[in-house]
Amino acid sequence: MKTRDAVTRTIAIIGGGVSGTLTAYHLLRQNADARVIVIDPRPKLGLGLAYSTPSLRHLLNVPAGKISALPDEPDHFLDWLRANHDAEAQPTTFAPRAVFGRYIHSLAEDIGLSQVLAFVVDYRANKTGAVLTLDTGHELRADFVVLATGNFDPAALPGISEEAIKTGAYCHNAWAPETYENLNPDAPVALIGTGLTGVDVVLRLRELGHRGIIAAVSRHGVFPNRHADYVPLDESAIPTATPPTCVAYLHAIHTAIRNGADWRAVIDSLRATTNELWLALPLHEQKRFRRHLQRRWDVVRHRMAPPIAEIIDAELKAGTLVIREGHLAAVDATDIGASVVIRTHAGTERFTAARVINCTGPSMNFRRVGSALLDRLFEQGLISSGPLGGGFLCASDGAMIDAPGNVSEGMFNLGPGRLGTLLESIAVPEIRQQAVQLAELLSEHVREANALDGLATSNVVRRQVEPRVEAVLA
Repeated sequence: MKTRDAVTRTIAIIGGGVSGTLTAYHLLRQNADARVIVIDPRPKLGLGLAYSTPSLRHLLNVPAGKISALPDEPDHFLDWLRANHDAEAQPTTFAPRAVFGRYIHSLAEDIGLSQVLAFVVDYRANKTGAVLTLDTGHELRADFVVLATGNFDPAALPGISEEAIKTGAYCHNAWAPETYENLNPDAPVALIGTGLTGVDVVLRLRELGHRGIIAAVSRHGVFPNRHADYVPLDESAIPTATPPTCVAYLHAIHTAIRNGADWRAVIDSLRATTNELWLALPLHEQKRFRRHLQRRWDVVRHRMAPPIAEIIDAELKAGTLVIREGHLAAVDATDIGASVVIRTHAGTERFTAARVINCTGPSMNFRRVGSALLDRLFEQGLISSGPLGGGFLCASDGAMIDAPGNVSEGMFNLGPGRLGTLLESIAVPEIRQQAVQLAELLSEHVREANALDGLATSNVVRRQVEPRVEAVLA
C-alpha cells in the first residue's frame, strides 16, 4: 500500500526572476523535503526584467559589497564578481546589472533548480493545495504556491492617441528592442518620467548611437540623486519612540541633518527599520506620504551609481538632456513622429519628438496589468490588493490574504508584490531576506504536513489491525 507520507510534496514558484530563483535556491539549500519547481517561460532563471538588460552601461544602484544574494555571506557576490568578471572589483564597485543577473543564474545552475518553461494562466484551489493550468495545456498540482511575479509594464498613460501607438511614435515598453529601432540618431526623443527607468533609457539611447536632444517630462522635474561616501550613523535617524506621523518622521530626519549628519547617512540609517516605520503609520498617514513625500523619498533612497550620475549631469549641462516639468496631457501622431502636450503651472506647452517612451516604471495596479493568472485569482477572490490599491494584501510572512480577509495557508508572495503593504520591497537586500525567511517558513510547513500525514497513516493501520485481533480473541 502506498502511504501519503511516501508522496513528495510540491512547492511551485511562479516567476523565475531574482525573487523566485532565490526562494527556490534557499529551499534547496535548506534541504526542504519537497519537490521545488520554478515556472517561467524564459529559459534563463534569475534575470527577470532588471537583470536581462543587454547593456553593460546599466549599473546596479547598490555597491558590490552590499548586494550578496546570501545574507549570511556578505562577500559572496564580490568574490564571484572578482572570479568571473572584474578581478579588481572593490566593495564600492557598482557592477553592471547584466553581470549580477549572470550571478543569480549561476546560483540556479549550481544547485540544479527544476524549471517548467510556461506561463501559469489559471489557479484552482483544492483540499491539498492547488492545480495550476499552464499555457501549454498541461496541469501541475502543488501543495504550496509562491507568486514571484516581479514587475509588470507601466500603467497606461492619459491622452495617448491610437495613431501614436499604431505608428510606433509612442512606445509603452522601455525595454522592448523595437523601442530603439529605426530611430534617426539626430531626432528628438521624449521620455515620460525621470526615475531610474528614464536614466536607463538615456544610457541605452546613447549606447546605440543616438545624438539628438532628449526631453524628459516629469511632474517634479528631478532625476534620482547620486551615491557618495559618508560616515554612517550608529542608529536610526528616526527613533522608535517617534510618533507615527509623516510630520514627526520628517522632523526627525531634518534634525539629524541639522546636527551634521550627511543626508545619505540619514536615509541609509533607516534601511533596517523602513518597513516597520511604514507599518506603524495609520492608513491616512500612508496616503499622505504617497501624495506628498513618495517622490522625494524615491530620489534619495534609490540613488544612481556615481559613473551614471556623471553622465546624466554632463548631458544636463550640455543641454542634450532637458527636463520639462509638468503633467502629460496628450501624445498625438504627426508626420515626424509625435506631438507632446504637457500641463505646467503656467498653462500648457507643446513640443515635438520623433519618439515618445514611457519611463514611468512598473504598474502596481495588479488588477490591470494583463496577467491571466492574476485576473483569475482576483475573480475568485483568492487575492486582494493592498490597502492603498496596489500590490498584494499579505501577511507579514508573505501569505496572501483573500477578499474576505482570510490568510492563505498555501499561497505566498515576495518581492514587488509586497509593496501592497510595505514601503520597500524591490531592492535585492530586502528580497534576499524575504527569500530566506519564506524558504524557512515553507520548509516548516512541509515538515508539519508530513508529520500529520504520518500520524494519519498510523491511525489507518491501527484501525486495520485491531479488528483482526478482536476476531482472534473471539
